[in-house]
Amino acid sequence: MKGIASVLLVTFVLGVAARAQAPDPDPALNNPDRVSWELFTTVNKSVPGVNNNVLFETWASNEDTFQPNPKFPGSSAPPSCAPAQVATLTTALPQQPPVTPVASPKILNVPALIALAPRQPGLQPHVLAARPGVEAVEETRRNRATFDFIACNKLQTRAGLRAAFASGQSISFPIESVEVKANWVLANDLSPSEYHINTASDNKRYALISMHIISKQVPNWTWATFEHKDNIGRCDFIGCHDRFGAVVPDVRPHEAPGTKYDPCVKTPALKKLFADNGLPALWENYCLKGSQTDFVTATGLPVHLGNSVTEAGFDDTSSCMTCHSRAAVNANGRGTTSAGFLSPPNPAVCPGGQDRLCSPNGAPLPEWFWNNPGQPNQSLLALQTDFIWSISRGAIGP
Repeated sequence: MKGIASVLLVTFVLGVAARAQAPDPDPALNNPDRVSWELFTTVNKSVPGVNNNVLFETWASNEDTFQPNPKFPGSSAPPSCAPAQVATLTTALPQQPPVTPVASPKILNVPALIALAPRQPGLQPHVLAARPGVEAVEETRRNRATFDFIACNKLQTRAGLRAAFASGQSISFPIESVEVKANWVLANDLSPSEYHINTASDNKRYALISMHIISKQVPNWTWATFEHKDNIGRCDFIGCHDRFGAVVPDVRPHEAPGTKYDPCVKTPALKKLFADNGLPALWENYCLKGSQTDFVTATGLPVHLGNSVTEAGFDDTSSCMTCHSRAAVNANGRGTTSAGFLSPPNPAVCPGGQDRLCSPNGAPLPEWFWNNPGQPNQSLLALQTDFIWSISRGAIGP
């Protein structure tokens, strides 16, 4: 009997060990903060011979993308596309010829959410700026897979969006797709040993203070937002959460907003990840504020994620996923909402009620996308652009 028990015990231990050593089949869902940092190290790798640019700065900007015949930076021609691509929206694209990374002009704009939803006169933002008195500027860039999908489906044009709507098929980007939204301020006296600094098309030097990174590793994308450690109010309202890269994994928000938080001291695991990918020490000054892979928790509570720079003014209600789920076009190929804000504001969601704009959070509402949702006569009202706001906002043509 003891012999049988010993065999069973050894079998159990070996089984547990085997399971412990098995590779994670879905790290984006099971270890999202690690995946967020892996994406961060990938997009911020230095590109030899291209000034001070890192990888994401060699990707296609909105200005590169939303053109009649868009070309990825470094390409001599638009991408080679499968026939009748617009009619399928899911067909794998032909292999594109490799390009040598080059930096397209860094054209920095007023942040989209400020341009599309200016604050009402007399109202103060709910969140203080990362650097008081200094306005941030913004750029959005996408990798080759994301760019090619837009160009081959003609989603950079309203005519292409009308055709996509008429097809009745969902838009779904390939799993290799990655997009970055970066916010910058004038560098002035900021040190290049503490900030990533580069020169924009206006020949002025700018310092990177925050960035969003999204990837299509899961159907509704992975969402990660990063901020420089010195951003004022970095963890206000929703806290900061990083269970892979921060020695202190959960930082509670201060009772009084608009103050500085302790630096996000890095774990040995993250330092090794940086070293293995050749990232210099300056990148340790950037903090993961949080990751998001679902609209709600397992108990149905809305998941919040927002950046004190990108979402300044509604950081306390922001949900990256819920807001971007509203990126959609109608049958005319035009956006159904400019910025995704709740209009009119819902007092149950928006602190201050009617006095200020706020972001939706939690699960999307079917009525955003369907006439008579769930009924026999249900019909499409708004075609999602797969969470990509730039498509509905930037599409060109009549």
